[in-house]
Amino acid sequence: MPSERWVLIANPVSGRGKRRHLVERVAHQLQQAGRAPELVWTAKHQHAEELAGIAVQDGATHVIACGGDGTVHQVVNGVLKARHAGGAVTVGIVPLGRCNDLARALGIPLAPGAMAPTLLKGTVRTIDLGTVGDQYFNTVATLGFDSLVAEYVAAGRPPRFLTGTSAYVYATLVNLLRYHPFEMRLRGDFGTVEGPMLLAATGNTSSYGGRMKIVPTAAPDDGALDVCLVRHVSRWEVLRMLPTVFSGSHVKHPKVSLHRTRNLEIATQAPLSVWADGERVGSTPITFGIVPNALRILAPPA
Repeated sequence: MPSERWVLIANPVSGRGKRRHLVERVAHQLQQAGRAPELVWTAKHQHAEELAGIAVQDGATHVIACGGDGTVHQVVNGVLKARHAGGAVTVGIVPLGRCNDLARALGIPLAPGAMAPTLLKGTVRTIDLGTVGDQYFNTVATLGFDSLVAEYVAAGRPPRFLTGTSAYVYATLVNLLRYHPFEMRLRGDFGTVEGPMLLAATGNTSSYGGRMKIVPTAAPDDGALDVCLVRHVSRWEVLRMLPTVFSGSHVKHPKVSLHRTRNLEIATQAPLSVWADGERVGSTPITFGIVPNALRILAPPA
């Protein structure tokens, strides 16, 4: 263990600033276990990626993202873009965000008392990562209606008393008022699909918004991306479909199709924003890919 160097990167406003003490408690528990962690706080947008890159360049062996999926997204990108500077770097997660979708996908407990033990006793697993443009993503990349929803939530527009999945449901209902179909053309291993769409969700894992299984067939260790396409439906049909997303049974709807691919190109009639892991990652036209076994991560056994 003397050769290990642990760096915790924490978002001080995660959970609206109410979870800072949990990060400090995890750091203290790691200290008691002999890990001597360094705790650094983000101070601006995208700062976690910069701090993760610096940690790797300075010889960190374990970089721990303390926050939500956005913080994890930035830490993963910082680690992978700088890992040529060192040897194998392992990422850990202290899940303190709104939805914690990657932690859920990997079976990482969300209970405060389990956070430090998971880091100390977790298995080093390797998982795939999606790529979008020049960035990596961990969970689901969104395009179309669900990007409008992600943008609405990221801007903090839902009422403050709504958190996690409830904030996404509220944002869905509000954004239905301005919904219109999006003309898309998608090309992948499955061929070409085009026409008016509600959304196109590209998953390395199955869920977004906490418990919304938008791409139920996706798994982070199968070497492929799974794409859920929802063609244009009425607002009423969206309302009827929404509850079924929590079980993944929306895929039975005749306007929904699932596709598996290693590469995906999407073009739209007008530029549309693309979001992944709760972060804006670009706009169309855009290309997605998959990097198998890209990330070493601490988690319970698969």
